[in-house]
Amino acid sequence: MGCPRRTISPNGKLATEREHVAAKKAVKRQTTEAHDGKRLEIIGHCATLFDKVGYHKASMQMLADEVGLGKPTLYHYFPSKLSILYAIHETHMRALLDGLEIHDGETRDPVALLRSACIDILRQIADHPGYVRAFMDHYGDLEGKMRAEIRARRTEYFQRVVGIISQGIESGRLRRCDPTVTAYGFLGMCNWAYKWYPPMAAERTPEQMADALCQPFFEGLAIPA
Repeated sequence: MGCPRRTISPNGKLATEREHVAAKKAVKRQTTEAHDGKRLEIIGHCATLFDKVGYHKASMQMLADEVGLGKPTLYHYFPSKLSILYAIHETHMRALLDGLEIHDGETRDPVALLRSACIDILRQIADHPGYVRAFMDHYGDLEGKMRAEIRARRTEYFQRVVGIISQGIESGRLRRCDPTVTAYGFLGMCNWAYKWYPPMAAERTPEQMADALCQPFFEGLAIPA
């Protein structure tokens, strides 16, 4: 076997070809992470502007000004206002789905899982009110493949909640009910908080609000001892 080809790295030290490739991958990963971080920063600012003036009234120039970028630079990250709206929806749904994954690994108690799901929704409302308002008010503005992908994620999330309720009924921890209708009621209760919770978020944490909001709902689902 021949010896590995050696190259000179930028700092003047000898490096094997494998080390050189690894270094290039590390730089690419850092660049990608920086790019993704900038995209998150941009959609955060854009969501704030959507919340202030409305999605339809916000122009790309207004969005660039809000972010503090030139319009050509904004176009480098997002080709259109619609792509920003899609990114907001995708980021919000990913956070909620990831939350279900984490909590599902922690417990099989259906009430605890539903409480955690409510907390996740309320935390999104408290931390990113602009995201959530855009998500709730402008889903209908998504088009084509973007709308289909978000619809698939929303359906996935809804079916996961239905599954939590169904498993709770089957295990004897929840009273018999229609899991689909109950999931609609639960998510409607949690999601509607985007209309009234943001001004209260500084005084009542998502955990505190979830307990206050869900207690009557959970008492109705619980099987009497």
